[in-house]
Amino acid sequence: MTSMRSKTMLCERPVYRPGRDRRGWSGGCRVRKELPHEAVLAASPQASLTPYENVVFAGGGNRCFWQAGFWSVAADELELRPRRVTAVSAGSAIACTLFSGNFNAGFARFKEALAVNDSNFRLGNLLRDRPLFPHGDMYRAAILASIDEQALSRLHRGPEISVLVACPPNWAPPGIAVLLGLIAGEIDEWGTASVHSSAGGRVGFRPMFIPVRECATPAALADLIIASSCVPPLTPQAVRDGIYLLDGGFVSNVPIDGLGEAPGQTLVLLTRQFAELPMVPGRVYVQPSQAIPANAWDYTDVAAVQSTFDLGRRDGERFCAAIAGRRERTTA
Repeated sequence: MTSMRSKTMLCERPVYRPGRDRRGWSGGCRVRKELPHEAVLAASPQASLTPYENVVFAGGGNRCFWQAGFWSVAADELELRPRRVTAVSAGSAIACTLFSGNFNAGFARFKEALAVNDSNFRLGNLLRDRPLFPHGDMYRAAILASIDEQALSRLHRGPEISVLVACPPNWAPPGIAVLLGLIAGEIDEWGTASVHSSAGGRVGFRPMFIPVRECATPAALADLIIASSCVPPLTPQAVRDGIYLLDGGFVSNVPIDGLGEAPGQTLVLLTRQFAELPMVPGRVYVQPSQAIPANAWDYTDVAAVQSTFDLGRRDGERFCAAIAGRRERTTA
């Protein structure tokens, strides 16, 4: 990767450097000034004018609905038809439901579930044989509302999608590994502004990219997506071939490595703001123009999730306008 630079090449203006925010469990956030139009994305001039053969969906829980809103505008406007997709955590759910052609059904089902869920922790289940956290069941139901047999068939015929899961350090039992992964994630978020940093890899988490085409049934695909998002006890513990699997974001929350040496231009959809975006030949990075309203794991705030999707649509419109403007200036 080339070094970070302080301006976006698409519009030749300095990158806006937002202050950090912290959102509580309730999903509330500080009001933050919206980023200038030009600071929402970073790209080389050539990358902005050519089709994207690869797309990367970052993780981020509910923040990933920003990606869905962005894609709902940009995909048709720019005729996005990627050949390869890598995704992690909730970004994998968004990618799979979008490319199945059935995103709206799952989104509607998820919002209905949020509207009637009044708590992220169910203390009453403590003496019952039921989960204390509703997230796993609600997540699976939303996935399966989008992915039926026909949708899965469309996925298999579509772009090659690989989902990142994390294999924990060999020396760490599952509970310790989850704690390590969460600490590593906090270090990545607060200790550096780098998009591709990963403290998790330095403590022994290993990446495993699993092709969606290996999933023979909708249930198997739901298992894979939930494995990529696995953070017990919020979700059930995922196991594959006797190996405990955890949230792929513990290895990398922006899984660009899954593309290997794939040719073509790459569009990277982030889910939070960074002080600077990388300037890498052949890549376009896009980030939200303001703090995303939704908290990653707050399954009670349907308004915040809808607002996150709507923000993605507005940023998608900005992105398309920026690309169109660049093309006009090039052909003038």
